[in-house]
Amino acid sequence: MSKKPHSVKVPTQYRATAKILKAALEQQKCIKTLIFAEKHARTRSLHTVLKKFSENRVAVEKAIEETGLLRDNPSFDPSLAKILVTELLFARKELNGESKPVQTVRSYKDRLLNSIGDFGVQRKEPNPRYVRINTNLYSLAEALEYLYSEDWRRKELPADASYADFLTAIKSLEEDEFMTDLHVEGVLIFPPKWSNYWVRHPLVHGKRFILQNKATCLAAELLAPPTGATVLDMCAAPGMKTMHICNVMQNKGCIYAVEQDYKRYNTLCDITEEAGCAIVKPIFSDALDLTPERFADVEYILVDPSCSGSGMQNRMTVCDEPKDDRRLQKLQGLQIKILSHAMSSFPNVKRIAYCTCSLWKEENEQVVQRCLQLNPSYKLLSCKKALRNKWHNVGDTDYPNIGKNVLYCLPESDLTDGIFLALFEKRREGEVD
Repeated sequence: MSKKPHSVKVPTQYRATAKILKAALEQQKCIKTLIFAEKHARTRSLHTVLKKFSENRVAVEKAIEETGLLRDNPSFDPSLAKILVTELLFARKELNGESKPVQTVRSYKDRLLNSIGDFGVQRKEPNPRYVRINTNLYSLAEALEYLYSEDWRRKELPADASYADFLTAIKSLEEDEFMTDLHVEGVLIFPPKWSNYWVRHPLVHGKRFILQNKATCLAAELLAPPTGATVLDMCAAPGMKTMHICNVMQNKGCIYAVEQDYKRYNTLCDITEEAGCAIVKPIFSDALDLTPERFADVEYILVDPSCSGSGMQNRMTVCDEPKDDRRLQKLQGLQIKILSHAMSSFPNVKRIAYCTCSLWKEENEQVVQRCLQLNPSYKLLSCKKALRNKWHNVGDTDYPNIGKNVLYCLPESDLTDGIFLALFEKRREGEVD
């Protein structure tokens, strides 16, 4: 006897994905962190469906509303409905299993398709796929040899190529071409159509290749701790920038990687171990509780605090996020506390990098301005000069001596996520502006 639809369970993958979407919508949690924490589900499938939902969110919600799917089925979990509709219309174009929710969405297929029509089809061209080589486990030479063996062609630029030349070259990548990045050693650039190919690639699952947006790689590039240095990553989870710093240091020295959320801390431990980061020492703690006595040897600090994430909306947003002044004020207060703590509490620090995935001045130029006022022993370095002046977007010139020195990565013009970066250096004794 076959089971009745209501007794057949919804496939685990759909339930896990709906759970993540619900948490992201209701609790304003980071989708990528939630995916990393989902140990019992295939992260590739989770990422793919959630990305498809973010790209087609308005169309999915419009289709659900116009067909009356949730009105006709009041017990249907809204997050699960959004995932199933996304899978049916924009991802695999079919649904697995015979559970009641799956059968219900299938029965609405024609109406859902009629509702969306051509809505949402015309989207902006996606940015390229960035793949960073984890040099703990794999060398650039090995990566290039592998790519050539798979018939990839490397597109090279002349030595005197400008940043504009570089961006033009990325936009004109042929289907079988890749490039190496202009700014960050070990970052490979592929046409956008290969994004899902790399998500499921064995070299990615083996942590030899790391899927990391070029913009977030600039934090380690600018901090530039030498081999053998001692580094403090104050807000480290999930660990992408920690891994990159480890690569920059050639896995020699010490990196204290701090995280106060237990689940994120466990994710940090797992990822850095899998990536062969022998010098990383994960620490379960609030960054503001770190004492100078315990970390007196720290020379370089990365401060990548909680932020609004406004710069990441180009890639995977699940709800409209209008500017929330009250939330920004709270975030700014925390950001100032953490960055100022980094500047004032560790006697042997030489350089600090401050990074957010926000495009709001409240979390960026204003935080930098206040922390320099509170800590006059530090000065700003020019991020643009550190990138050999091969960059376009700097900060707001309404902030004297700050705007010209800080850096923005902007999705439309830099073909990256939206990121802000500032670089501080301890003044020599007696040094003034």
